[in-house]
Amino acid sequence: MSWFDDKIHEIFYKVGVKVHQYRLYFLLLSFAILTFASFGFIWFEKQTTRDPQYVFSPANAPWRYERAVLTEHWPLDEEKFWPGKSYDLHGYVDVIASGIVHPDYGRPNILNIRYLDEVARINDYIVHNLTVPVDINGKHYDIAYTDLCMRYDWACFLNDHITMLMPKTRWGNFSGPFAEFASDIINTQVNITYPIGWRGTEPIYFGALVGAPNLVDEEGHFDFATAIRLTYNTREGKVDEYGIEWRRKLAKWLTDKENPVSELLEFGVNHNMTLPEGLQDVADTLAPKFVGTCAILFTFSFLVSVVLRRHSEGQVMIDWVRSKPLVAAAGLMTPVMATVTSFGLILWCGQLYNAIVNVSPFLILCIGIDDLFIMSAEWHRTNPKHSAEKRIGQTLSEAAVAISITSITDITTFAVGCYTTLPGVQMFCMYTCVQCFFCYVYQIIFLGPVLAYAAEMEQNDQHALLFRKAVDPEKTESKVKLWLLSGSVNRQNQEVHRRKSKKVTPVEDDVEKKSKLGEMVAKLEHTLEKHDEEPGHNSEETLVSKIFREIIGPFILQKSTQICAFLLYLVYISLAIGGCLNIKEGLDPKLLVRESFYLSKFYQIIDETFWREGLQMQVVVNNPPDLFEIESRKGFDEMMADFEGTQYTMNANATMIWLRAYEKHLETEVLELNIQKPNTTSEWYKRCRDWLIVAGGRRLWQMDMVWANTSFEETPRITAFRFQLGLRNYRTPTDHTHSCKLMRSIAEKYSKFNVTTFHEYYPFADQYLELTPSLFQNMFLDLGTILLVSMIMIPEWRCAVAIVLSIASINVGVLGFMFYWGVNLDSVSIITVIMCIGFAVDLSAHIAYAFSQSYGNSHTRAVAALETLGWPVFLGASSTVLGILLLTLVDSYIVQIFFKTVFLVINFSILHGLIFLPILLMKFVSGTRDGQPAENEKPKIQIELESSQDVA
Repeated sequence: MSWFDDKIHEIFYKVGVKVHQYRLYFLLLSFAILTFASFGFIWFEKQTTRDPQYVFSPANAPWRYERAVLTEHWPLDEEKFWPGKSYDLHGYVDVIASGIVHPDYGRPNILNIRYLDEVARINDYIVHNLTVPVDINGKHYDIAYTDLCMRYDWACFLNDHITMLMPKTRWGNFSGPFAEFASDIINTQVNITYPIGWRGTEPIYFGALVGAPNLVDEEGHFDFATAIRLTYNTREGKVDEYGIEWRRKLAKWLTDKENPVSELLEFGVNHNMTLPEGLQDVADTLAPKFVGTCAILFTFSFLVSVVLRRHSEGQVMIDWVRSKPLVAAAGLMTPVMATVTSFGLILWCGQLYNAIVNVSPFLILCIGIDDLFIMSAEWHRTNPKHSAEKRIGQTLSEAAVAISITSITDITTFAVGCYTTLPGVQMFCMYTCVQCFFCYVYQIIFLGPVLAYAAEMEQNDQHALLFRKAVDPEKTESKVKLWLLSGSVNRQNQEVHRRKSKKVTPVEDDVEKKSKLGEMVAKLEHTLEKHDEEPGHNSEETLVSKIFREIIGPFILQKSTQICAFLLYLVYISLAIGGCLNIKEGLDPKLLVRESFYLSKFYQIIDETFWREGLQMQVVVNNPPDLFEIESRKGFDEMMADFEGTQYTMNANATMIWLRAYEKHLETEVLELNIQKPNTTSEWYKRCRDWLIVAGGRRLWQMDMVWANTSFEETPRITAFRFQLGLRNYRTPTDHTHSCKLMRSIAEKYSKFNVTTFHEYYPFADQYLELTPSLFQNMFLDLGTILLVSMIMIPEWRCAVAIVLSIASINVGVLGFMFYWGVNLDSVSIITVIMCIGFAVDLSAHIAYAFSQSYGNSHTRAVAALETLGWPVFLGASSTVLGILLLTLVDSYIVQIFFKTVFLVINFSILHGLIFLPILLMKFVSGTRDGQPAENEKPKIQIELESSQDVA
């Protein structure tokens, strides 16, 4: 592919010439594209999705079908609503009240009358006094919960279990003959037990209402608990906007840290907008950090753009003619413009936006700064005697090739990520892919013209900031002018002379005592200056290039160093593989928001209580068997035993199923009324339908059954029914995943019943189940794409293979060390792993390309690659770390994952780029590459960034 390499250099040289000739028009074009794309932000709010179930769960996830089954059989009815029975509900507020933690004794007993009275006071205020103002037809109203609530038989659900948990003497003030009757009902008909209590024949599932109880007997009576759950459900439709306002006001009131509502209690609050608001809260914290990152990187870029010059008097001053601070500013604007353009165009095209993509500008900013370093360095390596037009052509001829290799691989890497099944990953990769594309484009049509204008200023000896002719340092003695106004005036007309070699003679210890550092510096100067005496070396070479060529490169490639590197790699890859085998999967919902956000308190309390035991799972039997017939009933009972006998489900006494209540009713009729049990299927179902009319729990059971008949004349038949299983050990993402797989496998085992299971955390579980396949799919596709691009862009195919091996090794290391740093494998970390491939490509491709372009044997070529890229690799990596440094101040798991993963990949990329990859190339690419670059021309191996802080 050498012909391709020559052709692409030729093309970019011509592009550079055109950019210089029409620099004003290219600048106007870049601003026109930016302005046009910016109009896409008009649709920002419309295209924003805040649904975490959409973002973090696969588009074809099974839970979507499973929830649809529930919705089809039991659609939401705002006038016949029962908490826990509907999952298409958006107007809910889930509140967990718990005593404030005592430093010595932990959570207090919420059943203590003092705490129960406080819970009752808070609940009464919420129900009756917490209002939102509404103006309708010119009249003002204050709407309370009772005006907005879901109802059953015209009554709101008012958390009556609070009263039931109080001493029975507090249930009411009864007197006269009615007192004895009431007392008898209370003592004989009401049973407060866990997990299911009874109010007459109506069951009450205390498993979801009382957290972490202490049972005192086998019947389930309890005397201690740490939390009480309260629910508030508002109607949707026409009053939805008022319901949203009321729910937000409730959440704000209960979680106000400056003015707490109670001195005894703390509250965890969750409603349908809480998690989206938490994700947006994370995004909002990134905006000021992005500004800070821009400031840091601009400072860094400015310092790198400054060129130092040694004047005739030996003083080192800033060369304001050769320095390029405006180019540094333009280089920083390039990724910002790419971000604005990309976001605008994507929104204009009707694609969705979510806060998860807000971290991508940090990545693009780092990529853009890296490209700036390459462009700027290649400019400084051009011949100052040439015209500005030719120098721009030469700059793009070399720099644009290096930028093209990394940009194309970055674009294709993220393009492949767009085909994953996780919408959040798709969204992130799409936004980042387009940003990479426009960052590449703006490097040519925006940064190139700015550099062209800077070239004209340098050719005219103008000051880089003041736009006036710089002061000739030979004509002034003012240090102020030397520091602030001087530059290389008439440099393009001067011959570049080699500095006179200064022979360094060792000084005897007894004549002059030197520190260890002084001795090292002396030896270094002696080595470098001795090398400068050799013919064929450019006097304009930078100090760091010489250091890498004469000291670091040979040292790394020594036999002993190679052995140490091999041992180091064995340790590295062993730890990495060990971490990969033990990495945990799953995104814990409580880690999606910042620790300071109020939702984190909800997850903290529910983790201590209901995630351990008490949650309910819905099980739908879509093709019910004949429950009267013995054989079919036997199969159903086996299924129930399987469901109730797992490590994630509670015992049978926690299952809410109408069938057992009905059979208990039949037993009661036999014992008390001497009415025999049904003899036929038809009779069994008729009596079941009649039982639902008088059963104490009819409100619950009716909502769990679907009858095929609407009239009493027809033979009754049940077409579907559901029951609820009590859950336990449901705390971690691993528990969610394993439980989901287990429940679905049991349902599949009894496929003849067409069983569907569902829990509100199934969307997260489906994400976890998709993680590993999605990760491997993306990694293999990315590596294949990178191999293809590398083989096209790099003449030596073995170098392309070495790039892929290096990237694979880096990604294995990142995945493995994620385990040691406490990072799980989830959709967020998959995004960062895909990003890692882009970072790894940048560093590995540069050094492999430099190796392929150098001459001599493998050892010489490896040293040359290090000479060319040692400092640029370090500089690019440093800018990336600086770019993400402020993210450590954000108390968000998502942001911390991004920082940790990028930090790992940058360090591992440096380790591979400076040590492992050069050694691999030296061993893998044997033989000698003959030929030398033409005299007075730069060799092609010098395609990368050198320090622009060279000393003349």
